[in-house]
Amino acid sequence: MGMCFFCYLIADFGIANIVANLKMTGWYFVPIIGVWLFVYLLNTAAWQRIINDPKISFREIFSLTVSGFALNYVTPFFQLGGEPYKVLALKEKLGLNRSVAVTLSYLMLHFLSSFLMWITAVIIILICVPLSPIVFAALAASLVVFGIVVFAFMQGYKKGFTKSFMSFIIKMPLPKKLGKNIKSKEEFLAEVDENLKELLLKRKKDFILANIYEYMSRVVCTLEIFFILKAIGLAPTVLDSFIINAGSGLISNLLFFVPFELGVKEGGLYAVLGFMKFVPATGIYVGIVNRLRELFWILIGLVMMFMSNNKIKNKEGKDILYDEESAII
Repeated sequence: MGMCFFCYLIADFGIANIVANLKMTGWYFVPIIGVWLFVYLLNTAAWQRIINDPKISFREIFSLTVSGFALNYVTPFFQLGGEPYKVLALKEKLGLNRSVAVTLSYLMLHFLSSFLMWITAVIIILICVPLSPIVFAALAASLVVFGIVVFAFMQGYKKGFTKSFMSFIIKMPLPKKLGKNIKSKEEFLAEVDENLKELLLKRKKDFILANIYEYMSRVVCTLEIFFILKAIGLAPTVLDSFIINAGSGLISNLLFFVPFELGVKEGGLYAVLGFMKFVPATGIYVGIVNRLRELFWILIGLVMMFMSNNKIKNKEGKDILYDEESAII
């Protein structure tokens, strides 16, 4: 389905137009790619606040951040391939439960920043963009939903969620062996929850700063859209770019199950650019430049992984998510 839609968008915009626009991009590829250096530095600063351990240097966290996102990009479906890698990389210095906790904490923070960005974008649209009553009502309703999700994230930090989530899982019709193995890990899950709660309850300054850094990374990455559109002679404002980035990101996340976001990214850009009164078909060009940027940073991330002093391997031959009895940890 995604492939069909992707092919339709290419046909609609025209291969000749795509090639011409890529040629026009020229030196703009430098700031387009360079923006993400600052994004990853802010991501690293946020995660460093969460980890809060002198044994792990900023350089090591930066390498793990870029490599982790690279693995997420190449994971076909749920885009979480980088998280087990991060856990394994931190396990030796932090221990298993702490490495799981700080990885989950950052993952939650990363998702939380998405919802905060979407809330900001919806508020801006409601205030600044003329809307029909139906669209206004739909956006107002989405604002309520996003607010509920943010509240749920805060509760997850305040009370922990791994043990209660696994308790919910074992009540589902699962194989008895799997349920038994999950139950046997209750002590470990409780320790992970204690580490999660510690960030908000005992280190509020770190929690707030981590959120600020992560939110700022979302703001900075909108400059990519700004530079891409400027490259082909359009005149977006930074605010336009923010809304386009937020809207297309929301659509991509709603359809996270599509392999490699094929067609989803471009379709989201197509829809949001049209909403913002730009030529909708420009979305296919923006999407292609976006994918070229992703390929560059995927390469950098994989090189960092290869060169890292942390050689990620399981010395006992076990998967990070399963022990010898296939028990989820």
